[in-house]
Formats: sequence, C-alpha cells, structure tokens
Amino acid sequence: MVNEVTVKVETPTPEQHQSLRVKAGMPRRSDESTIKGLKNTLFGVCLYLDDEIVGMGRVVGDGGMVFHLVDIVVDPECQGLGLGKLIMENLMEWILKEADETAIISLIADIPADGLYRQFGFDYSRPESVGMEYQWNQSES
Repeated sequence: MVNEVTVKVETPTPEQHQSLRVKAGMPRRSDESTIKGLKNTLFGVCLYLDDEIVGMGRVVGDGGMVFHLVDIVVDPECQGLGLGKLIMENLMEWILKEADETAIISLIADIPADGLYRQFGFDYSRPESVGMEYQWNQSES
C-alpha cells in the first residue's frame, strides 16, 4: 500500500483539508479560518492514492525559533499501513534542514498517535511544561 501512495510536497486545498479532517473524526474548521491558515503553511505534504488524498501534514510557525506540526491526518480506511510514519518522515526531514538546535519543535499528540511521534524523538514535556489551549465554550467562573 505505501508503495502505491504518491507523496507531494504541497499544502492541501481548503476542500481537501476540511474533507480529510471530517473523515478522520476531527473537528471541522470554518472555511474562512481554513483558507487563511493554509496560506501560512511553512511546509506541507499530501499523500495520494489513485489521485484521492489519503493523508496530510503541515508545519506552521515562524520558520526560525518555532516549528509546530499540525493536521497530521490519515484517512481512516488507510490507517495502520505506515502512512502516518511517511508523513512524519517528510515533515521531520524538512524541519531538521531548516531548524537549528535552539528551535522549539512541537506538536499536540492525540492518543494513541503519541507512540508514532515518540519514534521521531518527541517526548512528553511534563512536568516542566504542559500543552494548553483556549477553551471557547467554557462558562465564566
């Protein structure tokens, strides 16, 4: 299966991005934020099987001090075949050419994908630090 996949260094289109995220059970982003966000991709990779997108991953950040891996998604019908690893290999190859040893290279891992990311040198930042995100729907205290 991996041999049949075409890897393209590109940012997914907004339609591809939305479709693949939803198919994988991830939250849909607004069309406006998707268009705006994709334009700010530092590096992207898309995987295709028979001209259909089956995986993607992007790097965002400032291109010097901070690199953040996002949207690492594989179509559920193709999961477990090494495509996530293929995406990570491409993203990390680019980052390690661009970043120096003082750069922060980060991602937020969904469980159980943390096992994949650990293969590429990522580790938990606790207890020194912990990932946080703003909660839009939280009630005021």
